[in-house]
Amino acid sequence: MLDQVRLVSPKNKQINNSTNQQLNTETLITRWIQRKGHDRLLLFFNGWGMDGGIAEYLQSNTPADFRYDVLLCYDYRSLLMPQDVLETIASYGERILVAWSLGVWAAQKAGLSGIGRALAINGTLNPISSEEGISPAIFSQTLGNYNEENRTRFIRRMCGSSSLFHRFMAVSPERNALDQKEELASIQQHVEEDTLQQPSSWSYTHALIGGRDMIFSPKAQKFAWRDLEYSISEDMPHFPFFSSTSWPEVCSCMDH
Repeated sequence: MLDQVRLVSPKNKQINNSTNQQLNTETLITRWIQRKGHDRLLLFFNGWGMDGGIAEYLQSNTPADFRYDVLLCYDYRSLLMPQDVLETIASYGERILVAWSLGVWAAQKAGLSGIGRALAINGTLNPISSEEGISPAIFSQTLGNYNEENRTRFIRRMCGSSSLFHRFMAVSPERNALDQKEELASIQQHVEEDTLQQPSSWSYTHALIGGRDMIFSPKAQKFAWRDLEYSISEDMPHFPFFSSTSWPEVCSCMDH
């Protein structure tokens, strides 16, 4: 469970008026983590460079009576959701969404509709930004220098401590550095070209900010979510899933 969470209320309502164009015809990757015929769906947009390991870890800690089907989305070399998956998503009576890191931005680009509650964790809608995200210089430096050795350094910063780094390695993605670098380059291109086809029909309803995030700084996140109610978990690093370790615990953050 989350400790030392501080709630901050907005002064004004956030409005997203972004418009952009399609970049390619490929699709992001989707995978069912739980599909039991429930009428409620949880969409999980993972962070950059990830695969199914984190979602499987959260599922393994989730009680059997969790009454949501769970759909994982990752790999943002494309931002398009497969059409058949969009149609399946639309069939659910309730649709909620959790997004982490660069998945926060990607989820709003995926052509979803009918999303009710939506939680942004340690990410923003303007991910390459000196004020609201990762500075363009740092983003470009990370991309340019990314290799197997620097991936380890990045993961250490993401986890915030040696102990959490070693815990993370048990759920770390089975993807090589080149594969992750290609995804990061595509994300940079998407952001620079602003590739959303039309304004999103839904908005985040709450943001959770890690007070010890060394990837998306807390200052940048607070500024980015200044018009939205957000909570601050003072001791949480960029990787949040050792603070909330199951789907119910993660979803409970929406209700702060």
